[in-house]
Amino acid sequence: MDEIEIETIEWSVPEYNHKYDRHIDWFWTIGLITLVACGVAIWFHNYIFSIFIFLSGACLILFTIKPPENLNIKIDTSGISMGREFYEWKKVKGFHIIKNKDNNKLLIEVEKYFLPVYTLPLPTELINKVKENLLKITQHIELKESQSMIFMEKIGF
Repeated sequence: MDEIEIETIEWSVPEYNHKYDRHIDWFWTIGLITLVACGVAIWFHNYIFSIFIFLSGACLILFTIKPPENLNIKIDTSGISMGREFYEWKKVKGFHIIKNKDNNKLLIEVEKYFLPVYTLPLPTELINKVKENLLKITQHIELKESQSMIFMEKIGF
């Protein structure tokens, strides 16, 4: 079988939309909720769960403070790379493009059991170019964005 040649497309986006408008009260609230939940877990003699709650609260605060890194996305003949992740085309099941007025998203489904659908921000000027190239190499399938991703975006993560 001849290898299909497609045009190399590259773009860079932040790995997530960073919310800069966190007030100090937000951090105090998360800290207070974490400490109360840890106290309740200790009261019920569930020490491991208390440690888990404490680490979760600390990670939430640290994740909120840390600015996002830039994620380089590259589509070429050999496959698709998203930062440190690389998938050959034989591991990609299909794609779908969601067009919104605020932001466009490229959904890629890969052969994985845990989180098989990647949601990638897609610049408006690249929509047609990406679609044309991906149709040469993989199929367009109806994919929906993960409900957990939608929920996390709504609450500000």
